Amino acid sequence: MIIVIGELLNSSRKPVEAAFLSREAGYLLNLAQEQEKAGCSYLDLNASTLLEQEVEIISWIIPLIQDRVAIPISIDSTNPAALEAGLRVHRGRALLNSLPGKQKELEEIIPLIRDYQPQVIVSCLDDGGFPRTPEQTVEIAGRILDRLFSQTSVTASDVFLDLLVRPLAVVPEAGRLFLESLLLVRKEFPGIKTVAGLSNVSYGLPRRRVVNLTFLANLIGHGLSAVMADPLHPDFWTTIIVSEFLNNRPGAADRFLAWARASLKED
Repeated sequence: MIIVIGELLNSSRKPVEAAFLSREAGYLLNLAQEQEKAGCSYLDLNASTLLEQEVEIISWIIPLIQDRVAIPISIDSTNPAALEAGLRVHRGRALLNSLPGKQKELEEIIPLIRDYQPQVIVSCLDDGGFPRTPEQTVEIAGRILDRLFSQTSVTASDVFLDLLVRPLAVVPEAGRLFLESLLLVRKEFPGIKTVAGLSNVSYGLPRRRVVNLTFLANLIGHGLSAVMADPLHPDFWTTIIVSEFLNNRPGAADRFLAWARASLKED
């Protein structure tokens, strides 16, 4: 089944930001537990809007979350100091989100990966910005992976490639570009997982949830390994179950039948 990274512990969401600032642990821990209960494999944690308080908040909340949930945390930041703070307090192996191909970030983040040995999300962009074609995506990914594998003990099974979903409202070809890039990346880097930030595609559009779920079905059909998304939306898991069944993913038929039987009972 597709790997789900719960996205709700993000300070860009006003209630989460307020809970971080007021140290309202109960709200944050309940949100973490709800996402784990829903079926997530990881919890993304992003406090980047807090700026100078980001390091302090991440250091405070990660141990509390890990006292309540068993799944690893995806430490999500563009700030190397915040990444290191999270990795330092995380018990067990975290997921680092993320390692881009920009020279400065490579120089700052690769030593953290070498020291703490997390799993890694690799973001397919470099100092030239976002790739404009699937071929550019593969080229950027290859350069980052070469450096990552040569300078750390990380293996292919530890890596997720983020091909960077962009908003359709800004880049009308964003959906097609991502799907074409996904097919090419899977061909060029077999054995390396792929991930998408689902809600990015609908930013700035009406009916965002419908757009997100329709894109999710397309992503599953193109072989995506993992998705970062809101796992509490009532139609999210239904979309996964049915889409995986339609695409004959391993175990999908059994999951579909179990879901269908349960749905009949509820009706």
